[in-house]
Order: sequence, then C-alpha cells, then structure tokens
Amino acid sequence: MRDNLIVIGLLLAAAGVGTAVFYVPQQRELNGLRTEISRENLKLANAAEQTAAVPKLVGQVEQMKKLYSNFDRRLPQQKELGGFLREISGNLEQGTLANQVIEPGSPTQAELFHTLPIVLRFQGSYLSLARFLERLEDMERLTRVQKLVLRSGSGSTVGDPDKLSVEVLMNIYFIES
Repeated sequence: MRDNLIVIGLLLAAAGVGTAVFYVPQQRELNGLRTEISRENLKLANAAEQTAAVPKLVGQVEQMKKLYSNFDRRLPQQKELGGFLREISGNLEQGTLANQVIEPGSPTQAELFHTLPIVLRFQGSYLSLARFLERLEDMERLTRVQKLVLRSGSGSTVGDPDKLSVEVLMNIYFIES
C-alpha cells in the first residue's frame, strides 16, 4: 500500500512538473496568440471599413471628373470679350428684352484667374428675364451674376406697367496666358 502511495505521489509530482513545465507556458502562449488574433481581427475590421469607402470615393472622383471635364473650356485662356458679348446680345434679343445696354468694366486680377465685370441694363417681362437668366446659366463661358436690380414698370421707359427695368452686374473669368 505504501508502494502504491509512492507511485501515486510520483505520478502526481510528474503531472505537476509536466503541467508547470509544458502546459502553463503553452497556455500563456496560447492566450497571448488569442489576444494577438483579436487585435489583428479588429485591425482587419477597421481596414475593411476603410476600404468599403473606396468604391464610393472612386465614384465621386469619376463624377467630379465629368462635372469639371469642360472647366478649361468654361474658363478660357483670354478675355475673348467679343464673342461673349455677341452671345449675351443674342440671348437678350432672343428674350425680347428691349433697350439693351452692355458695359464691360475693367478686369481685376486674382491669384489664379482674372475677373471682368460686365453691367447689363435692359427692359422686359419677368418671364423674359427668367428665360434670359436660364440661358445665361447654360452658357459655355463661366459667368456669375453678382447683383440683380429689378424696378417695376412705373420706372420703365417702355410705358408698359408689366415691364421691368433690369440691371445685372455679372462677372466673367479668364486666365491670362
């Protein structure tokens, strides 16, 4: 019986030494690897989240390329004032707008482009004015209306109370080459 107890004690001691020497270090290493796997999975999830935005960004870049593909054409290398004034005059005549006056101002220089102010004065109906402004927006040339002054027909020289006297201050832009 004593021999049995010694054998059982030796087996328990061997199991304890085996556990202390082999099992505990491997368990620590396994826990460390599990922690590292969790960290890497978290990094992977973050990277997947970031890459999920890439197709959306590519789509936005393509949309912006389409939107600004004609930008150089809309912002010419020179004033090209004559052609622009003919186009504006044609738009005014198309809208049956009377007493047209077009006064170009002096160009001013910004950092990347030049600005040329133009004052337009004319008379016509509200609908004619709206159609003119719509055609102005659709023009090839980049323009911006800075100021729009409307006066009722009582101040109009046309004599029709439904007519408006209109003054438009607009800018055109160009790059000096």
